Amino acid sequence: MHARIVLLALGNPERGDVAAGPAVAARLRGWPPAGVALRLCDGDLLGQIETWRDLEVLVCVDAAAPQGEPERIRRLDPGADGLLRDTSLTSSHGLGLTEALALARTLGLAPPRLVVYALRAAASRSARP
Repeated sequence: MHARIVLLALGNPERGDVAAGPAVAARLRGWPPAGVALRLCDGDLLGQIETWRDLEVLVCVDAAAPQGEPERIRRLDPGADGLLRDTSLTSSHGLGLTEALALARTLGLAPPRLVVYALRAAASRSARP
């Protein structure tokens, strides 16, 4: 069965506080019920956009750039809140989440329901000593 709901965990586990998505995914392994897929993306989102075509819901978990209080989780609904205005979910390693969602909408590939959980880490530190 093709998953109609995808939880997309963004980030690189080797890069400290930007590893928020993979950390959440690790905690959720084995959880998703039928029809829900858990996917990881540690790089450019451009390759992910095409896979969004037939989804009903896309839920993204990503680290947010320093803003607001540390260790906060901010739930964003791009449909209700606009296209993540005033939110820094860009990437220094390719197409960021904000840009990927905008491109998916332009191409008609965005699912009807998008939810983003932006996690703000307490401190920026490398995962390796």
